[in-house]
Amino acid sequence: MNKYDYIIFDLDNTLLDFSLSEKYALNKLLTKYGVIPNEENVNVYKEINQKLWDQLEQGKIKKETLLENRFKLFFQSCGVVVDGTKADDEYRSFLEERTDTIEGAHEVLEYLKDKGYKLVVGTNGIGRTQRVRLKNNDMKKYFDAVFISEEIGFDKPDVRFFDHLLNSLNITETSQVLMVGDSLSSDILGAYRSGISSVWYNKKHDIKKEFVNYNYDEILILKDLLDKL
Repeated sequence: MNKYDYIIFDLDNTLLDFSLSEKYALNKLLTKYGVIPNEENVNVYKEINQKLWDQLEQGKIKKETLLENRFKLFFQSCGVVVDGTKADDEYRSFLEERTDTIEGAHEVLEYLKDKGYKLVVGTNGIGRTQRVRLKNNDMKKYFDAVFISEEIGFDKPDVRFFDHLLNSLNITETSQVLMVGDSLSSDILGAYRSGISSVWYNKKHDIKKEFVNYNYDEILILKDLLDKL
């Protein structure tokens, strides 16, 4: 008998290889606007983007502000004027062209599905982009439900994201639920605040935080980890 009934999976850099897809999309976008997609410029973008995501997770800005400004601010730093919203839409279109997954993800999802777990997606992001990527990566078939922050109106780690998910699935006991994700600040912290146990994809072997229940550094380990619970 499984210890948990539901497993919530984050998508980016948990099941889908966002880092690889991002590299491709940034290369195409920067090239289109005449900016060399070298390491220095990419790092400038990532710094701007991360600051905005941090502010979003802290509730200081709205998702629309992030999407409108991350490329606007980046290209401004390069001396290029762009429509920030248009550039962001182009970037996400490039992301949607990719089918990059974490190696072993399909194997793990199929195994857990066969074991009787109810699998759920719980991801921050844009609805259209995340759903297209799920479909293109042939992962939609594994999941009983998909919850995306843009469609819900709240981003992880906001407990309202998790409340919406739990209420939609008629889950009254959080002890039935396990969250799997790579981000301490959104996936794991949000689960902790919501009374949900978590498994942290700790691929960099960082120090385990006190609010982390379990961690792993390679996705195939999830099979044995869950079997032993």
